[in-house]
Amino acid sequence: MKRLSNFNLNLIKNKQWYHQRFDACPMFCWFIALAEVRRERRKPGGTEADIRVCFFDAGKGDWYLDMKDIKRGADAIIKLARKDPRISKKLLAGWKKDEGKFDKFFYKEFPEVNLRKLNDAGLAKLWNKYLLLALDRLTSSSVIDHFALGTDELIGRMLRKELRGKYEKESDFTKLFSIATAPVHRSFISQADIELLKIIIGKSREKLADYQKRYYWSKNNYFIAQNLTVEHFKEEIKVWRKSKKDLKLELERIENTPKKNYLEKQALLKKYKLSQFLKTLLKISEDFTWWQDERKRATYLNIEIGSKILREVSRRTRYKFDFLRCALPNEVEDILMESRPSKQELKNRLAGCAAVCSRQGSRVFIGSDINKIKKIILGNKKLSEIQDFRGLSASTGRAIGTVKIVKSATEIGKVKQGDILVAVMTRPDYVVAMKKAAAIVTNEGGITSHAAIVSRELGIPCIIGTKIATEVLKDGDLVEVNANHGWVRKLNK
Repeated sequence: MKRLSNFNLNLIKNKQWYHQRFDACPMFCWFIALAEVRRERRKPGGTEADIRVCFFDAGKGDWYLDMKDIKRGADAIIKLARKDPRISKKLLAGWKKDEGKFDKFFYKEFPEVNLRKLNDAGLAKLWNKYLLLALDRLTSSSVIDHFALGTDELIGRMLRKELRGKYEKESDFTKLFSIATAPVHRSFISQADIELLKIIIGKSREKLADYQKRYYWSKNNYFIAQNLTVEHFKEEIKVWRKSKKDLKLELERIENTPKKNYLEKQALLKKYKLSQFLKTLLKISEDFTWWQDERKRATYLNIEIGSKILREVSRRTRYKFDFLRCALPNEVEDILMESRPSKQELKNRLAGCAAVCSRQGSRVFIGSDINKIKKIILGNKKLSEIQDFRGLSASTGRAIGTVKIVKSATEIGKVKQGDILVAVMTRPDYVVAMKKAAAIVTNEGGITSHAAIVSRELGIPCIIGTKIATEVLKDGDLVEVNANHGWVRKLNK
């Protein structure tokens, strides 16, 4: 995709935006942006994105999706769902070949490459091969995200209507909604926990060094490849042992959660005669939850490969690695062959930048232009006087605790046992803190979001999609989280 020398700011005016926040740099975040705006035959018409905007600063990214994109993409899948109950299976099949190609490249082909022996042209060729494989693998992102973010309310309304008169209290409906939308597949993070717990309690003979070789990438994010060491996993083992949990029971619980969710969901579908259309939407949501987790795993592998190639680019071009993370994927070949964009330009981006991606191309803004775009996107908000607010209950329960707002994976250490973890959204590298939390509250996220899935696996209350939690609350606030009814309330200290 070409770099735009000019961008018409009218394209981002008068829009409603869906906000996500995570640890990110332009390079790795932009793989997703390029994949989502790309049109191709596998994507049902309308599921591609028109535009993505992201602000980058100090290793964090604030990612904005146009609500019009979300609605159009969700409507496209809903239309197909009315005609074909098996639509999600067909969509998953469309990407299976490219998903396999990417995994083969990561696990078999790339480890055999000696980067230092490649000349500049050879390294550029390798990068472009990797870029194409990654984009082909990740273009499902817009299909998944638009459906997941655009159908929660519809599924909730339909379930409420079809169950009318069949439950007494609002908390009863919340529980039914949670059962109907619960994931029935194991996440890769849960699988990693299971295998580590088996090592701890002696149920597995695998050595920790071998475990490390398989999961060293499991806490990557859109900012950096973590390359977890054996020492890191030894610390995780200490945390498990200090948790005072019965680790055998914990292993059994994590292993059995998907099956438990499946059986509860089947019992619900048998007891209540839901419409075929609603059952189809629930099935799509179930399949897309698994697909979304697989996409997340692939992005972590993608960041692992990209980081290794960029470090070699840094070594031979003398561009600092931190500068290269501020380039866009389609700029790497030009850096190798033509030294553009310049080191100074990338250094300026490192100080803070905004990037816009559309089907016409990408543009990165620095300096005063960032505030112009922020003003268009954010407008003026005053939320400090709000005392209570609502969201979508992803996992039922009730908790009272102290708020700890987590803006980045670098801040997870401040969450202590029994705190209320509040974030724009959660990521797999937040899981250590999520295990300590009494409840989780997020601004964004749907029923297939990371917070929804993990909170159900952990069995703790979770309210998602509040839109305003991180702006209304602050560290140290005492709050009540009532996920049986979907509300959060500030309490007097």
